[in-house]
Amino acid sequence: MRKLMLFAVALLAVLGVGSATAATTPPQNTVAPSTSGTARQGEMLTADPGTWSGTQPITFTYQWRRCDTNGSSCANIVGATMKTYVLTSVDVGNTLRVRVRAANAAGARAVVSGATGVVSAKAPKSVTLDTNQSIVLFGGSATLTGSVANGQAGDQVTIVERLVQPLRGLQSRTVATVRTASDGSFSTTVSPIARAQYKASAGEATSNTVSVSVRPTLHLARVGFHRFSVRVFAARSFRGHYGMLQRWSSSRQHWIGVRRVFFTSSYFAGSTTVVSRALFRARPVGVRIRVILPRGQGAPWYLTGISNSARS
Repeated sequence: MRKLMLFAVALLAVLGVGSATAATTPPQNTVAPSTSGTARQGEMLTADPGTWSGTQPITFTYQWRRCDTNGSSCANIVGATMKTYVLTSVDVGNTLRVRVRAANAAGARAVVSGATGVVSAKAPKSVTLDTNQSIVLFGGSATLTGSVANGQAGDQVTIVERLVQPLRGLQSRTVATVRTASDGSFSTTVSPIARAQYKASAGEATSNTVSVSVRPTLHLARVGFHRFSVRVFAARSFRGHYGMLQRWSSSRQHWIGVRRVFFTSSYFAGSTTVVSRALFRARPVGVRIRVILPRGQGAPWYLTGISNSARS
């Protein structure tokens, strides 16, 4: 009986040792670690720890290493110990590897991945700009749209307006500062007071030039028997300038010039608006009339302006 008990104890000891050994197998790598992502400045690389055998749980830690173009002469990148790594300007012209360390209760082992491709420089930003309309009435607006390529969401875009000629001491100014959407697009609304050119910039990148021309706003109204008033709304005075009175020819089906009407007064109607006024008589009765401001009278700031029509 005693021999039987001793045999059982010895057997249990052997089984216990075997179970402990099975429960503490150190990590062994079966598929090497790898990296994924584009090898370009500003892009993110992601480490894959590969496949490991051994007692679970197995934990992984990472160390990114910067190497030469052949994947040799590697050195640890200080602080680059996450599973992901964003490539910087220092990485341009080099390759990278990631060292994966697997550890469990039985021990640890480290394996290094293959080298990435040679890291290229980030493509420079470029900015494009467009407008939904190239001509607006004074007091109206246009929508500028554009995009920033090779940027990132939230890039700051500055839009500058430049008048073709200085007007009342104003020529160039920043009209908007906006942020790009996730796809790099941006937009803003502008209200030019005269013919203007627009450019957008993001960092050192500058867009193409977009032009928006302006027509002065003219309003024709009857003020008495055969007497009319025409007012011009613009950012400058037209006192001393003239408009051309026209009448509609039913037989010819087009407008015919009658005579000039001169603007004799002007006044401010706001910080950027000047109203110029002309009074005149028009005959015969019942004829449709209108007044145009010739382009030569408004240049270089304005295109030709045309009033509404009225019956004389």
